[in-house]
Amino acid sequence: MKCPKCGHLYSKVTDTRVTAEGIAIRRRRVCLKCDHRFFTNEIVCIEYPMVIKRDGRKEEFDGEKIKTGLMKAFKKQNGIKEKVNDIVNGVLAEIISKYPEKVPSEKIGDMIMNRLRASEPVAYLRFASVYKNFETAKDFALEFEQLLLDLPK
Repeated sequence: MKCPKCGHLYSKVTDTRVTAEGIAIRRRRVCLKCDHRFFTNEIVCIEYPMVIKRDGRKEEFDGEKIKTGLMKAFKKQNGIKEKVNDIVNGVLAEIISKYPEKVPSEKIGDMIMNRLRASEPVAYLRFASVYKNFETAKDFALEFEQLLLDLPK
């Protein structure tokens, strides 16, 4: 690791800690030439699969699109960020484990819908109205009726 002070290429790690989120490692280092102390952060870089759109186009996976859609579905609810992050992390883990190279966009939508349906019925209906492209109030009513049948009593 190059020293930020003198540019020397070699340093010694004196302390290593995992961040609170568990997604990075923070290392304290000391330059072997000038004894300057500095920190580095290491994170895992994940290569996500390509997304195959309904019309056949391919695009790079973008987790921010999922977050944006979910933020709209959770509009005006409490604890939005935590709920959205939990769903996004679950979807990302499932995508990585099941679809290493390419994933149909419908599968991503289904993963989100399944998670919302089980835990957040209002957000589910909001998301479903866009994802399933509801055109009439009847479409909304049919989805609502099915949701009521599936909810635990």
